[in-house]
Amino acid sequence: MKHMRRFLLLALLAVLLSCSPGQHDDPPDDPDPLPAASRTIDHRCTDLGRVPASWISAARDRLRIGYGHTSHGSQPVSGMMAFRGDSGSAHYFSYSGWGLQPGVFLNDYWGNDGGADDLGGYGELAWRDATVAMLSRPGNDRNVVVWSWCGGVSDNDAAGIDAYLQALAALERDYPGVTFVYMTGHLDGSGADGNLNRRNEQIRAFCRDNDKFLFDFADIESYAPGGGSDYMALMADDNCDYDSDGNGSRDRNWAADWLAANPGSELARLAGDCPECAHSQGLNCILKGRAFWWLLARIAGWDGN
Repeated sequence: MKHMRRFLLLALLAVLLSCSPGQHDDPPDDPDPLPAASRTIDHRCTDLGRVPASWISAARDRLRIGYGHTSHGSQPVSGMMAFRGDSGSAHYFSYSGWGLQPGVFLNDYWGNDGGADDLGGYGELAWRDATVAMLSRPGNDRNVVVWSWCGGVSDNDAAGIDAYLQALAALERDYPGVTFVYMTGHLDGSGADGNLNRRNEQIRAFCRDNDKFLFDFADIESYAPGGGSDYMALMADDNCDYDSDGNGSRDRNWAADWLAANPGSELARLAGDCPECAHSQGLNCILKGRAFWWLLARIAGWDGN
């Protein structure tokens, strides 16, 4: 009987330990959690401790990404490279820096080799033609295509954004074996009432209504880790500078503030390992790199739970 009681106590202890939450060196989850089924990847999708390792591996095995961009679009890749590690590491991936390299996980500047720079502006569709050219190349094995904006959303109008959305939707119909990722434009300091936010909301609404994969570039750089203040509404720009007192001058930097308050965090260490973050702060690149892995796990089949 004594042995049976001891066995039951040990079994109960094992159950309690197995139900304890995992330890992350990240801030608490955002109080507004992302619905598991959502295909919008935003600031609530930056804790890689919530992505099962098996789905990171599945993404690495199943996906072949072609990415086209200019300087702002390099931010997710810079972040991913900062914690890529060596071969065999959890987030290691094969990489090439230009054009089509069959068999490689991420072909960076893939679409650029087809004759475009980024998503342009004013309804420009050079990126669409470059996509078609690249997908038609002998040996093409890309099954995920991503293009990012530079400053094209800020100066665009509703018709120009609609041209982008309709062209990308047409590519989806023409290439059913390829997943195309939609993107919002980076912050420009114009706030909630600015044209940038109105155009980004246009993109978000289309993706939400039509169940598209959206990498919400602007939303990720609108929040410090853990959520809280929406810095876009405080006139934040792409460098993470914002207006803390409403006097019209950007006087603080949310990334610098967060790192100063969390110097011993894993995110602080990673941000220090990301010295090159075009137009922005290393922490912003790390968050975008983490969110990009979340996106790829979802595309590979993870349900978000």
